[in-house]
Amino acid sequence: MVSLKKVSKSFDNGLSFAVKEIDLDIRPGELLVFLGESGCGKTTTLKTINRLIEPTSGKILINGEDTSKTDPVNLRRSIGYVFQEIGLFPHINIAGNIGMVPKLLGWPDDRIKSRTDELLNLVGLEPDKYQDRMPHELSGGQQQRIGVARALAAGSKIMLMDEPFGALDPITRTNLIEEFARINKELKLTVVMVTHDVLEALILADRIAIMRSGEILALGKPAELISRPPHPYVSELLNSPRRQTEKVNRIIRGDNKNDL
Repeated sequence: MVSLKKVSKSFDNGLSFAVKEIDLDIRPGELLVFLGESGCGKTTTLKTINRLIEPTSGKILINGEDTSKTDPVNLRRSIGYVFQEIGLFPHINIAGNIGMVPKLLGWPDDRIKSRTDELLNLVGLEPDKYQDRMPHELSGGQQQRIGVARALAAGSKIMLMDEPFGALDPITRTNLIEEFARINKELKLTVVMVTHDVLEALILADRIAIMRSGEILALGKPAELISRPPHPYVSELLNSPRRQTEKVNRIIRGDNKNDL
């Protein structure tokens, strides 16, 4: 469904590259996670898919069509996009935020209302209770649910997610990750997600693309990458949750924290 062909991005006329010749086919219905440290190129790669960032070279195909030949505004309206800052319009109520893209696409009011109610139910928020509220009246977790609903509003089967749960407290984050996994399973979306959270990637991903210095260092299913890491960096990165768990277990046993 989504293919990146030798995609590169330079912000300084070729003196250096944030992304270097990415070759990747993202399968229909797959949840692929770009995982890596800050500055490794994962968000830049994600944003080339909907042309928020134009690649310096290479091609991106969606359903076989070259995105460079598509109007960028129409392209973005056809792809769901969820990011950490959420970006709800503060002066528009929740129903208006969810229905914004369908309205721009010329949907009739009754269809927008029906779709808004459907999506509020899907993300676990009662339409009658939440549709007329303003964004500032919602908790961070509720706002992020609205962000997911808004990304789904136009019925796209492709969703881009840039650190979508990173700003949430641990309990809300865990609950929303579980909720999104349920929604994704129900809708069979093709999802491309960026995160630097290893555990989040391992829990959600069908495949993980581990990035370093603008390149994909490893690509595979979580279990494959853990059991057969192709590079020492991959092993170190994916073993970090295990090391954290071992430290917690030592604390529970009463071991000296200074030895951690």
